[in-house]
Amino acid sequence: MELKNFNVFFFLAVLLGSSIITFFIFKPFLVAIFLAAILAVLFQRPYLFFLSKTKNSKSISSLITSLIIVLIIIIPIIAMAIFVGNEIASAYHSVAMSDDFYQKKVEPIIGGIKTSPLYDTLNLEQFVSKEAFSQYSKQLGQLALNFVQSAYSSVTHLFFMLFVMFFALYYFFIDGKDIVRKVMYISPLRDAHEDLLVEKFVSISRATIKGTFVVCLVQGMIGGMVFYIAGIQSAVIWGVVMALFAIVPMFGSAIVWFPIGIILLLSGSIWQGVFVLAVGMGLISTIDNILKPKLVGKDTQMHPLLVLLATLGGLALLGPAGVIVGPIIIALFVSLWDIYGIEFKKQLKEYNNK
Repeated sequence: MELKNFNVFFFLAVLLGSSIITFFIFKPFLVAIFLAAILAVLFQRPYLFFLSKTKNSKSISSLITSLIIVLIIIIPIIAMAIFVGNEIASAYHSVAMSDDFYQKKVEPIIGGIKTSPLYDTLNLEQFVSKEAFSQYSKQLGQLALNFVQSAYSSVTHLFFMLFVMFFALYYFFIDGKDIVRKVMYISPLRDAHEDLLVEKFVSISRATIKGTFVVCLVQGMIGGMVFYIAGIQSAVIWGVVMALFAIVPMFGSAIVWFPIGIILLLSGSIWQGVFVLAVGMGLISTIDNILKPKLVGKDTQMHPLLVLLATLGGLALLGPAGVIVGPIIIALFVSLWDIYGIEFKKQLKEYNNK
């Protein structure tokens, strides 16, 4: 029995097998490599600037640009994470471990709510009593404390992944264009489609980072400062929470500042409540419309619903890095379907007319 083109089939089988094994070898580092590719795209202009100043020394320019990224992105994020962790631990001890917290902080608010006609109608006593508050606060505090402890226990893994990311970033600056050309040469897709995918990746990466991440960060910072001025405890934690909720379309960080402003008004803290609501409605909720068009410019933007689902799904699947990686992967997925629609336009028209 003679099998035609046996050598070709054998080669393809070996190629497929080795590719699958290689994928599992690289799997633990895929997120770090993907983030490195995104950072290499975002900081391409600074790299080219240093390249012109160092007489086209790719290694020196790449090293300088990578160190700048460490200084302006990674170190502040790590410092903020440590600070928030300490704040959560402190809040846990002050709420769950202190008997005076309810009397000093909660009872004044409850006193204002008790005067409302909704208090008896909705039977709010069962939710705001000292026993109920003690139970809820201990559960939430323990949950937050477990989160902080698990985060600190994975510090070694975090630093290892950062090392991989910046090692990959260093070489992406140096050899990134050659890598892209090599992949495009091997890919059986048409050059026009490959160019479209690369363009989409670059454009959506910029739009995601600048249009979502930066705006959320600004909203969280402003919200935290407003809460601090209003005398709200753990303002930093609330700022981080507002930054996270800022990705939610329509409501955004208002999920946090609006009810807190109302609670302040009901508890008798009039100027604090008015201040929180005024800044929230006048600045925090409108900063998205002010900053995003200027930051994103002509870069491709996805539908807000897709951004939300991609962000939450990426967060659930990949952890914190999924906030950035998720929308970009979904955007590339949508781009591939657009290419499919272009490539099979004739056949699709024929089938749809039947």
